[in-house]
Amino acid sequence: MKDRYIPAVITLIAGAVVSGLNIINKVEMLAGLKRLLLVLLIFYVIGLIARAIIKKATTKTPPKENKGTEELQEEKLGESVKSSKG
Repeated sequence: MKDRYIPAVITLIAGAVVSGLNIINKVEMLAGLKRLLLVLLIFYVIGLIARAIIKKATTKTPPKENKGTEELQEEKLGESVKSSKG
């Protein structure tokens, strides 16, 4: 599943659960809608945070080498070339 749909799926599931509970408990319409709006906003933010965490965990970044280590390797390579010529 693409990561851009994660907040929407989480929000819709939370909204369905709250709507079901409002119907079962026979909550007034206005109170139920206020509760639903609050839950949708909260779970959308939670979905955005979850998407960011999942994206960060699944992206592969190559490890950065130290510049000093690279320069040392070049120096060793240069010395080995000089010793083989001379």
